[in-house]
Amino acid sequence: MSRLSRSTTLACTFMLVSTALSVPATAHTATPPRTPMPSLTGPLQSTGDSHPFNVSTVPLDAYGYVEEEFLVSGRANVYDYDAAGKVTVVRTAVPYTNRIIVRRPADRRAFSGTVVADIMNMTNGWDLDRMWLTSHDEYLRRGDAYVGITSAPNAVASLKKFDPSRYGSLSWPDRRGCTGRALNSATDSEGGLVWDILSQTGAALKSHGRDNPLRGLKVDKVYATGYSQSGAYLTRYINAVHPLARVYDGFLVAASASGVKPLNKCGPTPADHDLIRPTAEPVIKMQTQTDFFMDRGASRRDDSDQPDDKYRLYEVPGSAHAYAYTSGFAPSPEDLARIGVTYNYFNCDGVGTTFPMHYLYNAAHMNLDRWARNRATPPRAPRIQVDASGQTVLDEHGNAVGGVRTPWVDAPTATYHPASTGPNCFLFGHMTPFTPSKLQQLYPDHGVYARAVAGQVYKLVKEGWLTREDGAASVNETAGASVPR
Repeated sequence: MSRLSRSTTLACTFMLVSTALSVPATAHTATPPRTPMPSLTGPLQSTGDSHPFNVSTVPLDAYGYVEEEFLVSGRANVYDYDAAGKVTVVRTAVPYTNRIIVRRPADRRAFSGTVVADIMNMTNGWDLDRMWLTSHDEYLRRGDAYVGITSAPNAVASLKKFDPSRYGSLSWPDRRGCTGRALNSATDSEGGLVWDILSQTGAALKSHGRDNPLRGLKVDKVYATGYSQSGAYLTRYINAVHPLARVYDGFLVAASASGVKPLNKCGPTPADHDLIRPTAEPVIKMQTQTDFFMDRGASRRDDSDQPDDKYRLYEVPGSAHAYAYTSGFAPSPEDLARIGVTYNYFNCDGVGTTFPMHYLYNAAHMNLDRWARNRATPPRAPRIQVDASGQTVLDEHGNAVGGVRTPWVDAPTATYHPASTGPNCFLFGHMTPFTPSKLQQLYPDHGVYARAVAGQVYKLVKEGWLTREDGAASVNETAGASVPR
């Protein structure tokens, strides 16, 4: 799929939380209770004056997909940790109304049975369907359903500003009089409702009644995912609330280095460094080099294939948190203007990066599904190498050593930098293309370069690091590259 031409960039900036209190972050739980079912309103109709915020900029009709928007209402608990590290309820049954956006095959026979529930990123103060932007190619060709979940009070406030009539009933109220602002809360809202909202939305997607937004489709597996700050939210959910709910069948934690999240807007920050706790449902955590750079490996833990601990961590040298591929899929400038936002392309350090990280995310989604359905264990990779001082080890071309190896760093045409300087640029990767003389030295003719890339791509597809479709795309892109110049 070709990228759209708009020159907006999706910078999922995250908010660093550096304070770590001494409250342990273990989650000792009893038998999980049944997750309450929320009620559903919708699909909401689009008219000349009203439409969903952040409609898909991918032409869904061409793929036999439809987009629908719903309101989800229920009652959520507010959680916290006690002194022993046990998850406790500090407020019960707070009423909420939230919104979700659904993209699914129009023909039920084309549905794969897989649902991706995305914690939409809220860092910019509005809903960003970041995993859809990254992996819509994979969802569309598989026939998966995508469900984007509004995930924070600041995004709710923007939706109300965008269309007061359409979104006027949305509510995440604070019923404790708490003065904190964590989890993107305001004085009159409680971001800690997010955990039960996620559980109840997942339960609705697996249900068989009218309150399932996918009613009529046979749902087999529902996976939760989140990118950047949303990935940090997902880590907290896995560690604290998933053991209570057991709703989701697996998790893909993407580009997460945004700081440890508390359980409510006034709660202490756990001291677990976002180490993902063992769970029987498979978890794949995929970090770009930017996120490793920010995290410095603090959230690393060993991979595992144990029945009660299915876990993989992938660190990808050369990749960046924000990069060129997703730049064409932002909400329209007109819709952003309605919430008071001008979202421009930041030209950080002159040359953006074209490292195709979305190919690796697509394969991670494929592997997560195989792991959950068929117990097919995904591949393992070493970690990015660091020296005695904790600095990333670089090769002779300036690219990171170790991690998931790809032809973009093993048969390179550029040096890839995980961050950039300048205003709002610390999450933007950039690259320094090799000079023509260096390319000629590395690759005496185009065939040398093409064979090096194709050989590694074949290996990566065979091992499950790339899908067949993305492997073919990689080889085709290499065939058209002007290397050497």
